[in-house]
Amino acid sequence: MKVLVLCIDRDDDLGHKAKIEGPVIGRHECVRAALELGLADPEDADTNTMLAAISTYDELTKKGISAEVAAITGDVNVGYQSDLMLTKQLEETLEVTMATNVVLVSNGAEDEYIFPMVSSRVKVDSVRNVMVKQSKSVESTWYFLWKIIKEEKTRKQIIAPAGLILLAIGAMMLIPLFRALIALDAELTVDLVSERWLSVVAFIMGIYLVQNAFRVREGMRSGMKRARRSLYQGDVTIPMFILAVIIFILGLVKGLQAAGADMSMYPQFNDDMTMRILMFLDGSFYWFMAATLIFESRRLVNALIQREIAPRGFWIIPMFIVATTFLVLGGIHYLMLSMDMPLYEGDMVTVIAEISVGLTVAIIAAAMQRRMKVETWVSKEGWRR
Repeated sequence: MKVLVLCIDRDDDLGHKAKIEGPVIGRHECVRAALELGLADPEDADTNTMLAAISTYDELTKKGISAEVAAITGDVNVGYQSDLMLTKQLEETLEVTMATNVVLVSNGAEDEYIFPMVSSRVKVDSVRNVMVKQSKSVESTWYFLWKIIKEEKTRKQIIAPAGLILLAIGAMMLIPLFRALIALDAELTVDLVSERWLSVVAFIMGIYLVQNAFRVREGMRSGMKRARRSLYQGDVTIPMFILAVIIFILGLVKGLQAAGADMSMYPQFNDDMTMRILMFLDGSFYWFMAATLIFESRRLVNALIQREIAPRGFWIIPMFIVATTFLVLGGIHYLMLSMDMPLYEGDMVTVIAEISVGLTVAIIAAAMQRRMKVETWVSKEGWRR
């Protein structure tokens, strides 16, 4: 009988933090891995778990029991991917060590997932849970909250859902405030902010937690670095993106102005939220299309600058964007006509023309895309022959 003292790192802290790939087999290698992980993150619980596994191995060998110690690692994406990696490494470890029994050492966090996976392949003699002792000076609520916010896995599993819930609740409670902003009623807006300040706080907290969970600020910093490098290389993506954002913001302003039009002469439509939304879309959708087309044109400009050649099929996506815009606006204008909205000056001829243009452009783009696929297939087949 040979006993394997097994330490399992399901979220691959060894690989992510210490750059050590599993499986780690043998006392010397496990000590080195625990030291590397401890130096990379002194507060990681897996370091203590590995040291406990080594200690258990030493106790067994002192008693004359044939034993070996090993650590296997999963993946940062905890779930099917990490468990698949653990399964492969477990089978490899059992094959190398020729172990017939296992002593499982863990920190108790995910035993309900780990134990069945191990017990289905080898006999588990014992399970040891390692509880890390903390000094009184760090056992404070704020300390643990700060550690939770900084832990990447916890951010995605706890902080992100909590932030989304707060964001959704705050947004729903602030619908009257958004309506007042659309109507450009400053007095009502101030009153609603003073009455619903808790909703405003929840909304702001939700935004903060969501951006913290998904590392929005870090992403913006890395994006700025990539932007500087791309500008040095003659890439126009960032200038085109900035121009597209400006056009998009102008579209929002135009839409808000259209939705906030004075409807006092038509009291039956004054508080109709559906009508306000349709007016917003009618006033802003062309601007949104222009912003999308400007951003999409970056591919053409970059190709002309860097390779002096236009990419094949560039016009297909812009044509689909134009077709979608005309079809959506045709539907919006049809709804506005069917509701007898007084501020819409179009007629059914305009609606039919918009839908016809959208369908025509979409059919032409689909035909071009199909032709490109056929030409690509023929060229590949010709190359194979």
